[in-house]
Amino acid sequence: MSLDTVGKLVAKHTGSPAAVQAKLDKAEAEKAIVRSMFNWMIWGMLLVGIGVVMFVINKNFPIGDWFRLLGSLLAIGGMGLMVGGVLNAVRRGTLPSSRERDQLSGSPETNELPTNHLPAELPSVTERTTQLIAVEEAPTNKMMDTRPNE
Repeated sequence: MSLDTVGKLVAKHTGSPAAVQAKLDKAEAEKAIVRSMFNWMIWGMLLVGIGVVMFVINKNFPIGDWFRLLGSLLAIGGMGLMVGGVLNAVRRGTLPSSRERDQLSGSPETNELPTNHLPAELPSVTERTTQLIAVEEAPTNKMMDTRPNE
């Protein structure tokens, strides 16, 4: 088997280069979003850790209420930083990219809807059922027959 045949088979099954490039661009954008979220979370955890250390230090060595307040503010701020990083990543991940926005804004004009807002009246489902039922004598059940046996 020659390499030309293999190359043609691979090109046939991989799709167009534009589709492959779009997938690569999307993967790179997702990596950047996750990296940014991870960095925000690391900084938030660092602030929470510093706040917890300040709590422990104030517990063992009574420095004062201001030190405990500063530690609690750092811990709460760190939690806010982590949540902000996650929410920012969710927001960036759900918004359409600039290429998709360009495609959406360049959509062609569509025809207007018809002015008749009421749909055409459909016939009833049960309208012809009585006509379709064949009129014949119903068979009787031998066990329920009340006539005397002959």
